[in-house]
Amino acid sequence: MAILAPTLSNKFQKALEGLSETRAAFQGLTDSLAEDKIQDWKRQEKQALRQRGDALKIYEVQQEKGL
Repeated sequence: MAILAPTLSNKFQKALEGLSETRAAFQGLTDSLAEDKIQDWKRQEKQALRQRGDALKIYEVQQEKGL
């Protein structure tokens, strides 16, 4: 049990570092988008959280396959 505290502390520190990196990437993406696109995504998010089920597919990553 005594080993658990340092392990959790290390994991917490790594999570904070990851959060900082994610926040910077999110802000860069947000800054590069038109306000109407951001508002549309927020509307879709609210709808997905209310409806669940298939509405949550908005969170799936969509990529085009390379040739």
